[in-house]
Amino acid sequence: MRFLRALCRLVFGLTFIFSGFVKLLSPVGTSLIMQEYLSAMHLGFLSGTALYAGMLLAVCEFVVGMCVLLSVRIKVFSTIGFYLCCFFTLLTLCLALFNPISDCGCFGEAVHLTNWQTFFKNLILLPCIALIYFQRKKIPPIANHVVEWIFAVFFILAALALWIHSSRYVPMYEFTPYNIGSYVSTEEDEAAFETTFIYTKDGKQESFTLENLPDSTWTYVETVTEMTGEAGKYSDFILLNADGDDVAPNILYGDDAILISIYDPARLKDKDWKRIESFSGKALSAGADLYIAASVVDTGIPEDFPYEVLYGDRKLLMTVNRANGGATLFSDSYIVQKWTAATMQKAELDGLLSEDGETLVVRNAIRSNVLTSCLVLGLVLVMILIYYICKISYKNSPLNRKKGKKDENS
Repeated sequence: MRFLRALCRLVFGLTFIFSGFVKLLSPVGTSLIMQEYLSAMHLGFLSGTALYAGMLLAVCEFVVGMCVLLSVRIKVFSTIGFYLCCFFTLLTLCLALFNPISDCGCFGEAVHLTNWQTFFKNLILLPCIALIYFQRKKIPPIANHVVEWIFAVFFILAALALWIHSSRYVPMYEFTPYNIGSYVSTEEDEAAFETTFIYTKDGKQESFTLENLPDSTWTYVETVTEMTGEAGKYSDFILLNADGDDVAPNILYGDDAILISIYDPARLKDKDWKRIESFSGKALSAGADLYIAASVVDTGIPEDFPYEVLYGDRKLLMTVNRANGGATLFSDSYIVQKWTAATMQKAELDGLLSEDGETLVVRNAIRSNVLTSCLVLGLVLVMILIYYICKISYKNSPLNRKKGKKDENS
């Protein structure tokens, strides 16, 4: 039974750690998943909380996984894990039966599962955590209560630090098709694309084209771009100018093209627009081809903004660069570099654009992979050190030796 408990801790703990870890690396992507859940449950009015709800879920999964795997405060965290797993199992059963969303998003962009696959995954995890939960009193502690709580708080702070870093800066690794080093292509063929803008008024939603947008009494909801007609292979990377022409090939097939993607213009403040203007001027001075794309055509963009604004699907802009108003450098269809609001002003564009694009792609891709590998390796080493240091210290502690003598005498 001891081996079975250890195996269950290993399976459940590693699964929860991985699930929480990939969500911590992509706060915006996790918030999109939460918004889909809220919409499916008719709780769209809570969509403003999606970012922090995703943070809470990611931190909770990561910490519960770490503590269950290492037997840190096992009584507390096995209880949390058991009830979480029960909830997830019921939720994914409903998703599998009614299919309100196509992807549960439990592993973010890293691993895509159907709703039935997710349900069966939870059917495997539930017996694992159930065994741990019902036998939690038989699992010995690895340290005294104070030390174990210190480790639990350390896991929480580490998870929050990773989430904050991924929110402010480009994540160390992205699982999207638009991560640094990825190749993005589109074919100029006979495909035709139609973009419509969804607005709502008095509880009624309607679609409008670029030529017949409604007045200000309507509230913008989202932009939808669809292909109309037959076509061969094509990318969903579509950006339209004011005439409705797709200019994405100009970005992808240029030598040095910088795209500033604004997926929520209304949330940007005056200082953000000034930052974008400053970076745009710096990009043009460095010799880059500048493109600015937003998801809304008439909301949030200042009237005196000096640059042409393209229009793209909100989810596309959010996937290309997770930062609202972030910049992405393309070179010969490769994504070379990304900047967020926190790093745009420090970008050394003159030196960057003077280097060979392929060299930059390889260097940045290697850097991203090395950072991620170091983070994972460091996490594993920390777990091993914590486990064995605590085991040794607890085994040799006077309290444990005294308890052992009592057990022998009895």
